Amino acid sequence: MSERAVSDVTSDDVLNGHVSEWHSEEGWGVLVTPALPDDVWAHYSAIEAEGFRALTVGEAVTFSVERAEQDRFLWRAVRIWPSASEPLPGDGGSAGGPGYSSSLDITFDT
Repeated sequence: MSERAVSDVTSDDVLNGHVSEWHSEEGWGVLVTPALPDDVWAHYSAIEAEGFRALTVGEAVTFSVERAEQDRFLWRAVRIWPSASEPLPGDGGSAGGPGYSSSLDITFDT
C-alpha cells in the first residue's frame, strides 16, 4: 500500500489480518495486516464478541483502525471480530457498542 493510501485509512475501512501476539492476562495484543506497513495495537475492549473477549495467536481477524500512538504502535484497532463471524451491531465501543458497560440500580427502603 502506498504512503498516500495509508494516510487515507479511516476507522470505516475494514481490514483483514491475523493476531501476531496476545497477552490475555493484560488484555492486549498485536494485529498484522498486509494493508498497513506497521503492526496494530489491540485491546480486548475492541473485540466484538459475547462473554470473555480474547484472541489467539494466529487467529484470522477482521478489524478497523485509527491512527493513534499507543505504546510503540502507530495504529490502534477500533473494532475487531473473528474473520469467521459477522461483527456485532454497534459502533465498536462508544455508547451502545459492545465495549464494557455497567449499571447499578439501588432501591432504599424508607
